[in-house]
Amino acid sequence: GLTYVLPKNILSKFIVIADLRTQIAGYLYGVTPPDNDQVREIRCIVLVPQVGNHQSVTLPKKLPEHDLLKDLEPLGWIHTQPNEIIQQGVQILPATDVITHSGIVADHPQEWKGQDEIVITTSFTQGSCSLTAYNVTDTGLDWGKKNRNIAGGVANAEGYSSSCFEKVQMLLSDRFKGFFLVPHGGLDWNYNFQGDEARCGNGLFIKDNAL
Repeated sequence: GLTYVLPKNILSKFIVIADLRTQIAGYLYGVTPPDNDQVREIRCIVLVPQVGNHQSVTLPKKLPEHDLLKDLEPLGWIHTQPNEIIQQGVQILPATDVITHSGIVADHPQEWKGQDEIVITTSFTQGSCSLTAYNVTDTGLDWGKKNRNIAGGVANAEGYSSSCFEKVQMLLSDRFKGFFLVPHGGLDWNYNFQGDEARCGNGLFIKDNAL
């Protein structure tokens, strides 16, 4: 399988801006090194307007657009969560993530092929955080698509199992640095703090080098 490389500088910044209880998320963009097609190097996290709670985060239907993304390929998304989700002693990918992921694939088949895009969970544990990267399998994409609009939400969805996802290898690196794209104005991406002004537009993005 593929190996994903995440720059330490954007991971550190992502953790710093996070909240322990309210999930935040960002889209991942990167490149395939010319000398190794089994590796994907993440170069950018795009923070889009979003609304989160302790169980999930809601993103706009529209994918971000920016000149800096034109030469990068979509590699999935990353989000925080208050703790790891453990089922029968094994860490799992939350069912809500599979539904979100499959929804993006369904809405944007030209950009997201459902193959190289991953989900990275950043779980806060006592005094530290843990990272896990997952690929959503074809079974998971089908399950997520069927349960995307289920009455009563994901709690009423049946048939979710470990066959819906698989862990993938991820490495942290300081060999290269990544950057953020944030909505113009810098602080306008987290709509939890903007009350009735919340809109799921996409707006203009500016670069943050996350030094």
